[in-house]
Amino acid sequence: KVVLPLVALGLLVSMFLMSKKAPELTEIPFSQTKLIERSKGQQMSAPYYLGVTGSGDEISIAANALKPNNINGSNAVIDQISSKIETKDGVTIHMFSNNGFLYNDTEMFVMEGLVSVITNNGYQLRASKIDARLDKTWVFIQGPIQGSLPSGRFDAGSLEIVRSVETDALNFYFKGGVKMIYIPED
Repeated sequence: KVVLPLVALGLLVSMFLMSKKAPELTEIPFSQTKLIERSKGQQMSAPYYLGVTGSGDEISIAANALKPNNINGSNAVIDQISSKIETKDGVTIHMFSNNGFLYNDTEMFVMEGLVSVITNNGYQLRASKIDARLDKTWVFIQGPIQGSLPSGRFDAGSLEIVRSVETDALNFYFKGGVKMIYIPED
């Protein structure tokens, strides 16, 4: 009756005496410049938006940071933005940019700087600015645009991607001095 509780007590004491101390966290796991930048004002880190347009296409937006615009508080400045539109036709449009803006009053977002667009049906292009809607499938890519497609290369002044109200088809309208070089597969 006495030995078993004493052995249990001895094991319990030895377990606490032999355990290692956990290292103390002495530094914040952020660089000093990032910490100062994050504490300057209001912001949302790693925001993600997912919505469906009236015609049934999915739009998602992800970013590194979202900050309120100083001029108009209902709008926001976006840092390192990427957007994806998955249409009900099976077309996926990926858009990437260094910065952008979100306009809540018009349900639009703008991507500026070095803009890249890649689609799953073979389009790859670079442009200077993208305007897109959140409530319907509409993307306006401002140029000059340079890119490639499955059958060649092209240059254009602008590109409008829109879902037709009449036919419900997804249309790509190249405008402004379109130049296309056709490269046959053989």
